[in-house]
Amino acid sequence: MLDRRIDTEVGGYRIVEAIGRGGTSVVYRAEHVRLGRTAALKLLTATLGESDFRDRFLRESKLAASLDHPSIVPVFDAGEEDGLLYIAMACVDGSDLKTMLVKEGRLPPRRALRIIGQIASALDAAHARGLVHRDVKPANILVGAGDRAFLSDFGVVKELATAGTTRTGSFIGTIAYCAPEQIEGGEVDARADQYALACVLYECLVGTSPFHRSSDVAVLNAHLHAPTPKLTKAAPDLPVALEPVLAKALSKSPLDRYSSCGEFVAAARSAAAERRVDRRRLAVSVGLLSAVALAGAGLALGIASVLHSSPAPRVTTVVQRLKPPPSPVALDTLVLQSVDGRTLNDAAFYLIKANEYARAIPFARRAVRYTVPGSVTRGYATFNLGFALLKVGRCDDALPYLEHAVKLESPEQRPFIRPRIRQARECLRGGASGPAPSRSSASPAGPSPKQ
Repeated sequence: MLDRRIDTEVGGYRIVEAIGRGGTSVVYRAEHVRLGRTAALKLLTATLGESDFRDRFLRESKLAASLDHPSIVPVFDAGEEDGLLYIAMACVDGSDLKTMLVKEGRLPPRRALRIIGQIASALDAAHARGLVHRDVKPANILVGAGDRAFLSDFGVVKELATAGTTRTGSFIGTIAYCAPEQIEGGEVDARADQYALACVLYECLVGTSPFHRSSDVAVLNAHLHAPTPKLTKAAPDLPVALEPVLAKALSKSPLDRYSSCGEFVAAARSAAAERRVDRRRLAVSVGLLSAVALAGAGLALGIASVLHSSPAPRVTTVVQRLKPPPSPVALDTLVLQSVDGRTLNDAAFYLIKANEYARAIPFARRAVRYTVPGSVTRGYATFNLGFALLKVGRCDDALPYLEHAVKLESPEQRPFIRPRIRQARECLRGGASGPAPSRSSASPAGPSPKQ
């Protein structure tokens, strides 16, 4: 069917040809009439031209245009003309990642991580500016020559500092890559983008999204309740070490994910770099070693028979007293020398999860000292220190840290902190010194280390 918009003008751009279509928009290759610059012009359908969407779209497109990163598609212009919303972006020669996966199938880990690493850097840059994308998916990742990757479609970003303007009962995003908190209509922050990026990496490595199901309802339910699928079950040739990395990034709770997209990709790269033992090579190596061992045993027997046939020479034995090796330095001592607040808080958190509360205290105390004032990690370290003190019965020491943690952490964390404050106060009123009850496995002892 002939597209009537071809050769028409919108926002100073002459439309040349359609290059992509979605459920809510059409993307055209266009040319700026005055400047002669080629652009990708995205037009949003009239059904979304409601006042709340229009205002948010125009505000957030302006913010997206302010982003300057080599892996973010530059936004040239955005506006409204004759009731039609449009956004003009740089036109990237290449293909989107979704099309690439359909044509080429799953990607080798190194190539997948090369592409995803660029997008992680772009997302971290956007998050640093207070923006969250909310619709990270293969179709919004453009791949050019040399696997140069770009993140596009910041038309549905949301300011992190403001409440969501999504209409009641709906959410913005694509269900195959939506984080559980996004589906439930909760507060969405940078960790939702990390979850979506982990879904994209899984799809690159396996060929399908992690919670692929036969219906949209089943997909949503899987995001909310199904365990993370086993990566090595879907693709046995992948490094086993990648499995816990993806499981962490795909945690149902945002608190259990990585502190940034960059940290997630760094962990994935480290895991993918671990050497795998090929079973066939192992069998050949074992066979060769066995043959060498048998040959060595035969040679030893031959030498022994020669030696026994002649008189034994006199042997002088010299005994040299060696100094005993130095005692190894305790791991706690080494880690406590760190001045990296995130590392120290990680150590405290995992000791708390292992019920090693007394060991966790010096790590948490040092983490509070060396984290940036006002940062998310400072809030988590403060809570972890108060919680560990509470668990060992030092209620009077624990209470100030727990009360301070409420002020430092985000509002959604307060329901996890206030019960601990009540426990500390009850402990002080009753003069009790026993530890507070621990949380169940479904509710971790403290917020996961983040910054």
